[in-house]
Amino acid sequence: MTGFLVKLFSLTLLIPVLCLFWRVQISAAQPDEDLRLISPIGAIARSAILPGWGQFYAHNRFLGATSFVGTSGLLIGALITHQSFQHVYNNEYVPAALDNDKSPEAVFQYNRANQRFKLRQFFLFAAAGLWAYSLIDSYVGANLYNAAAKADQLIDDMKQIEELGVQLKVTPTQLQLGIVKFF
Repeated sequence: MTGFLVKLFSLTLLIPVLCLFWRVQISAAQPDEDLRLISPIGAIARSAILPGWGQFYAHNRFLGATSFVGTSGLLIGALITHQSFQHVYNNEYVPAALDNDKSPEAVFQYNRANQRFKLRQFFLFAAAGLWAYSLIDSYVGANLYNAAAKADQLIDDMKQIEELGVQLKVTPTQLQLGIVKFF
């Protein structure tokens, strides 16, 4: 009779352990079902096509909008100053330089055209720099988003383990694993 009670007692202890194992196996069989990670390389590719798109993809909408609007504004500024440069150079400097390229009027018009040229170059380099920043930030933002998503998933998994009633006690000489369930 005592052998039967020992088997029954061990069976009653085995059932919660198997249930715990089965529940953990189910969650392991469906890993990251609701966890959606994003590709950092995909974010860079998107930002290479259109500045800010990679940041939108990495769920950083403010920086994405700022990169897009900033780069677009700088490129529009470059286009406007390029048109102004060509107008001053072709319509004012060239006629003055045909008469005498050392005349005060030719030098003055050349300096005006050169100022517009330098401003155009500034706009182009600033746009290229902002676009490069968009590339780097989209890569970093995608990695940070993935890290935050994995951390949230880990916290959720830990909460599920706590709900199971698993206790772990570690001392220098022993490791205790217990299941506590209140009925």
